[in-house]
Amino acid sequence: MSDTPRIGEADIIERYFAPLAADTPGAFNLSDDAGLLTPPDGMDVVMTADVIVSGVHFLAESDARDVAFKALAVNVSDLCAKGAKPAVYLLSLALPGAPDAAWLEDARAGLSEAQEAFGCTLLGGDTVRTPGSLALSITAAGFVPEGRMVHRSGARAGDKVYVTGTIGDAVLGLKLCRSSNAAPGNLSEDDHAFLRNRFQRPRPHLNAIEPVRNHANAAMDVSDGLAGDFAKLCTASEVGGVIEAHKVPFSDAATRWLEREPDLLNALITGGDDYEILQTVSESASAAFEADCERAGVAVSQIGCIVPAAEGVDFRDAAGQSLALGTKSYAHF
Repeated sequence: MSDTPRIGEADIIERYFAPLAADTPGAFNLSDDAGLLTPPDGMDVVMTADVIVSGVHFLAESDARDVAFKALAVNVSDLCAKGAKPAVYLLSLALPGAPDAAWLEDARAGLSEAQEAFGCTLLGGDTVRTPGSLALSITAAGFVPEGRMVHRSGARAGDKVYVTGTIGDAVLGLKLCRSSNAAPGNLSEDDHAFLRNRFQRPRPHLNAIEPVRNHANAAMDVSDGLAGDFAKLCTASEVGGVIEAHKVPFSDAATRWLEREPDLLNALITGGDDYEILQTVSESASAAFEADCERAGVAVSQIGCIVPAAEGVDFRDAAGQSLALGTKSYAHF
């Protein structure tokens, strides 16, 4: 018989999660059945939910700190794309088997890092045992001035299409997490570390919240792949669109990889886990948008334009020829 003391649900809440809610008004030290969220005057509440599952969104052997950090990051990314400042989140944790104290402490540490980075705190949640895979489900809430939330349905013909940061790094990072020998020999150890980190610890663009809110007609985060998510935005907006693949921004590490394996281009454009912001901005607002992004330290690239719905959605190469992308994004079903 093991001498390791059994950890119950009350212990998990008190030891690992109540400290994360200590600075949250309305969390009641996680001692009540629900939390209370009161938006500031003149603000709307924006809410989003994402679940990450072992074997789907992270590897079973992943560090718990990275898993917990990513769970919060992917939700905050959605809020940023809506022009909302993160405030609080609810956490539901499904554990396979008996709770492991070391794993829980590392997960708490990862969430603490994420809270500090993103400016939000824990409001409440739940912990259960599952016969399936480890899963963390987070519902995050943020505040936006009344009526100012940016939808994915506002794109208009003539808009310019922009994306923050770089695309495809997480696809390559996952390859490296699965096998350190996956990369070609022209990548450095720093390149390896950068790409792994892009998969394991995505960084939402908090500095882009105001430029997006002030200038974007439509926006969404890139979670399932640039090609597929752009198509979703166009569908919601009832427009068509053109993306010029040669203008899609790639990191130096990804560029070096593509130099050796150019056939990976489609995978980088269609793969998920980028957590960049895809937005459309009118021609008249584009200069101000770019200037605000530069002042905020947000790298953005113009990669295409919105066209009438009848023209469809197209990805083109530098010669103007349509790319055959096959599956355009990650799909769970």
